Amino acid sequence: MKRALISLLVASAMVSQSQLSAQQLYLLDQLTDIDGQPISDWIEHNQSLFIELKRTDHAQVTTDSSGRIEIQNDQFQVILGDTDITSLFSFQKENLFFSGGIPLPAGENTLVVSQFIGNQWIEIGTSQLSVMTSSGFKQAEWTKTLEVNINSQLDEKTSGDAVVSDRPRYSDVTANIGLASHHQNDNLTIDSHINLLSVSNRQQAVQFGNKLNKANKLDVTDYSTSIVSGNNLVTIGNTSFGSNSLLIDGLSRRGISWQYQNENELTFNGAILSGSDIVGYNNFFGLANYSKQYINALGFGVNTFTDSRISLRIEGTYLDAQRLSQNDFGIGEIASAETNKGVGFHLVASDNEGRFNADLTIGFSRYNNPNDLDLSFGDELVELEVETAVAHNLNLSYILVQEWQTPWGSNANITLNANHSRAEPLYQTLTAYVQANVKNKLLAAQYQFGNVSGNLGVQSSRDNLDNLVNLLTTKTNNTSFSASLPIAQILSDQESETEPSIWLPQMEYSFQETHQYALTSPEANQSGFNSDSHLPNQLTTGHNLSASWQLETYSLSLQTSHNNQDNRQIGREESDFTSLQHSASINWQQNNSTSWSFSFGKNRQADLENNKVQYSKSFNVSYNWQSIAGLGLSANYGLSKDEDSLNEASNTSTTADISLVKNFTNGEWWFRANGSISLRLNYNDSKSIDNVFEQANRFGTKTAQLGINLSF
Repeated sequence: MKRALISLLVASAMVSQSQLSAQQLYLLDQLTDIDGQPISDWIEHNQSLFIELKRTDHAQVTTDSSGRIEIQNDQFQVILGDTDITSLFSFQKENLFFSGGIPLPAGENTLVVSQFIGNQWIEIGTSQLSVMTSSGFKQAEWTKTLEVNINSQLDEKTSGDAVVSDRPRYSDVTANIGLASHHQNDNLTIDSHINLLSVSNRQQAVQFGNKLNKANKLDVTDYSTSIVSGNNLVTIGNTSFGSNSLLIDGLSRRGISWQYQNENELTFNGAILSGSDIVGYNNFFGLANYSKQYINALGFGVNTFTDSRISLRIEGTYLDAQRLSQNDFGIGEIASAETNKGVGFHLVASDNEGRFNADLTIGFSRYNNPNDLDLSFGDELVELEVETAVAHNLNLSYILVQEWQTPWGSNANITLNANHSRAEPLYQTLTAYVQANVKNKLLAAQYQFGNVSGNLGVQSSRDNLDNLVNLLTTKTNNTSFSASLPIAQILSDQESETEPSIWLPQMEYSFQETHQYALTSPEANQSGFNSDSHLPNQLTTGHNLSASWQLETYSLSLQTSHNNQDNRQIGREESDFTSLQHSASINWQQNNSTSWSFSFGKNRQADLENNKVQYSKSFNVSYNWQSIAGLGLSANYGLSKDEDSLNEASNTSTTADISLVKNFTNGEWWFRANGSISLRLNYNDSKSIDNVFEQANRFGTKTAQLGINLSF
């Protein structure tokens, strides 16, 4: 009786009570390999296996004349993930057998076995089966992307003195094509990608800046392959290297980079990169001209004092670089050949409480312009003096006050910052931009008292660090202060029976003063300075005040600023300027799909030397509507006017545009893609009057543009 009850419970777990299966013959027992060992790990994609079955105690078995069990293949169904693989199995010795040779669906999937009983399929068991890809990886993913952009100008009309553009009507098509892959195993991960750009207009080609009309319309923009094995990383293609801002810092080039990093963040890395930026398919690996143009770099990083109150990380970098001269017609110059060797160090220290941080970067660079036959044409030139120059940058930060409870019940925080940087006059490197011959100092603080927060700081810089008598030495001092005052939140901290009014604004104030002046007067016979009137001396101060309100469906902001430029240079004491600017904006969210925006501006700039005041006024309004079906409409109108107190000139400008956009998702229309179609009408009109020369000009332009963006 007990045995019959157990058998009944087992059957009930497999089917519903209304489908109680006295005819059920088998249950899934386990998965085994060809040697009969249970499968508990990943298997090869075409490895043979057994699905071992076991008969239930109450099964009714049909036998043939010899007494053997009579079961057919079509009585079983095998599903792996979403794929029916029944046809790959045969029934042998009360097991389902897969002979191998044919690839199974890769990945971690659930294998479901069902048996046909009582005119229906009954699930008799499940098991997890992990199958490697044909290349032997546990994960293998390929991602294809295609983005097509069609930008067309349907028409262009001009009026007045406006000149028709070179392409009043055009249609440019660009296609961004991408292919990425991800392969992963227990101790190996490979990620790769390649991106191509195809254009219809050759001027938009990847290498048009170098090859002009010889540039290919289809070209490679970037590619890379990264291989991670244990603690090692190797990247081929477009890669980046460096963490020293004074020597080489995140430089992105084509080539090869590698890195080793263990569990304690001990790091060794290096890179062999192209000496110049490379785009397109030319020099695909970046090392075709390696003997003449290259960047070699090595680095290390180590953590010290990790178990003490202070932790310190030390990083070092070595650089050896060379670059050939290049004719850069884009900026109208021929850059000379360059060589550069350097060493850099980066030290980062912090305490275990997170209150103190120090960051020191040091660079030693030896830069040279060697003899270049492309520029010297065989003539003997004077060699440049070469020396090793030094630069450093030190940042300090300390949390002076942290979560201190003030007498009025709010928290206070104060953080102090300091910086000292210096780059010697001849400091230069091929792999990082550093402003040479400059020394900077900074002291600053960030504060927060309850809801009040802000910054303050003083900064100074000077140049001509070698104090050469024929060069002008200047110094710049800068003082800044800012404060944020949320009036409503400040008042809400006080005990009150009523809530603060929503009309209490968020206030912002900032002040900045900059004084730039000459420290020395260069000798006239060596510098060209003939008097002290050539020495700069200018003090500029600025105040900015703003207030903003956020209501239920409205937001309002007001801003005013005042700037004063005091020219103290000898002979130009009256060349001063003052400006006063006012602006206001209102945003109204009419409903979930409709919004309006209004802005107003009024500026006044006074030229005290010429007793002249410039006035400008502006007004802008915009409307936006967006439907849940992806249809959008936007319209903008702007009007501005400039004039002066002497009635010498005036200018009036009007702009207007209307855009209609339809966004669609994959499968929404007859093609499967995400994207948008937009139509834009634009109007610009400008009228200027010059009363001094009795001239008047008017420029008017109207355009209609169509844009189509598709992403597959």
